[in-house]
Amino acid sequence: MLSRRMALSLLASASAVAASGTALAKKKNHHNGSALLGDKIKQNGKHKIHKAGKVDVSADVRNGKVIGLSATDPGKGNLPVRKVKSRQKLAEASPGLVQAGMQLAQATIVYYYGYWFDDGVDDWYYWFPADVVIVDDSWVEYTA
Repeated sequence: MLSRRMALSLLASASAVAASGTALAKKKNHHNGSALLGDKIKQNGKHKIHKAGKVDVSADVRNGKVIGLSATDPGKGNLPVRKVKSRQKLAEASPGLVQAGMQLAQATIVYYYGYWFDDGVDDWYYWFPADVVIVDDSWVEYTA
């Protein structure tokens, strides 16, 4: 037979395990990279566009196109940045997450292109329209 103390201990342990599972979920931060970059898209070079927590985020621009994004953590150094694409518009004109439905333009599907990195705590996404990135086969489909 279980004593009251043992039952409470088991209940507390089960609660701690359940709570730790929810604590592991990462927040997805979506930003409009074009809005953050602004007129710097017209200047070649590396431009700081955002500070994601303690990570400095910079866009590399060449000939009016974003050719790469870098994320530098002061303690960890350069973080790996991956390229993703989505049919959903995940960032509006102002920075932040505003999720919209699929965009269709005259029977053609519009893709949005983003750079993604994980800072160990959250996921960070910076989205750009197709006309300001170099579109090739290296972009992988974004999955929520």
